Amino acid sequence: MKTFSYLLVFSFAFVVSLDFAEAREDKALQQQRNTAQKERQEKRNQRNQEIADATKVFREMTRNMKSEYQARLKELDTEFELTQVELQGDRDGKIANAEAEYQKKWSSLFMRPGKQWTPEALKEVEKEAKAYADELFRLKKEAAENAHRERMAIEEKKHALLKEQDGKVMDHAASLGLTKNYTPILATPIGNELTKSEKQWNEREQKEVEKIQERNLQTVSEFMIGEKVREWERRNMDEDFTLTWDEKSELQKLEAQQTFFNALFMQSAQKEKVDQQSIMDQFAELGKKTKLIKIKYKQTRKTNEIKRREEKKKLQGR
Repeated sequence: MKTFSYLLVFSFAFVVSLDFAEAREDKALQQQRNTAQKERQEKRNQRNQEIADATKVFREMTRNMKSEYQARLKELDTEFELTQVELQGDRDGKIANAEAEYQKKWSSLFMRPGKQWTPEALKEVEKEAKAYADELFRLKKEAAENAHRERMAIEEKKHALLKEQDGKVMDHAASLGLTKNYTPILATPIGNELTKSEKQWNEREQKEVEKIQERNLQTVSEFMIGEKVREWERRNMDEDFTLTWDEKSELQKLEAQQTFFNALFMQSAQKEKVDQQSIMDQFAELGKKTKLIKIKYKQTRKTNEIKRREEKKKLQGR
């Protein structure tokens, strides 16, 4: 009986010693985990502070650089304004000469003594009206094309300057670490496996790194995609110029007829043998056609505006 009691006491002492050993081991593992967690948190804090400092330095640098390049861009705008004044003067001079020349022709057609408004005479007047309108339109479009070429040449120079600016900015961003891919600060198993809190840390850290990448991308995106956006904008400028003069071309054909019927109406007011009702009907028809053309191009511009809004979002990654 005593032997059994001794065995029982010994077994109990052995189990208790094992429990104490496991407790000591668990405590040691917990201390290691706590130390590792503290180190991870310190690394995360350090990373976040470095990114915040880098972002602050980057924004200050970009403000200064933008200011520098804006001054150079304004010089190019001034250069274009001076060219525009010269081109406008040349345009106005040519138009003034054309108007004077055709005024003489109009006077000879309408003020000729004994003028009879035969079908042949009307055709002659209509022909001269069209020639006059066509010539004025040609001069205006030619002047506009010259101005547009000058504008696009200036835009090309501005594009080159801004490309230079963006390159410098992105180099600086890289030197500050704002373009690199960050490695997550992950917990590694201490003991046999990760604890629940360590797994949760790793999940949060993966998401945090993704957010950091997104924030840094937003910080530098203006300069990273600047070239693509500017090229897109220049294509739009060319497209808008073409659209404007397509519309003007259609309207000009109607304006030529308007000029002709205005002249006829003036003659009818002087009791010439011209059908006033027919002229008024023509005015109404021309007015309707003019409105329809303007409606068509207004719709086209609105459609372009909507499409471009979406295109720009895609370029900006939004």
